[in-house]
Amino acid sequence: MAVICNTCGLPDDLCACGDLDKDSTHIIIRLETRRFRKKGTMIEGLDPKI
Repeated sequence: MAVICNTCGLPDDLCACGDLDKDSTHIIIRLETRRFRKKGTMIEGLDPKI
């Protein structure tokens, strides 16, 4: 018997919940100047669960 996904109700082999979560993620990438004029890339909005 196939295992059913709790989120969408489809069998696990047809489930696309993980792909949908990645597509709907909104991130912000910005460049900051730190001490001694060093550049640093700041990334915000990433979900640590994915």
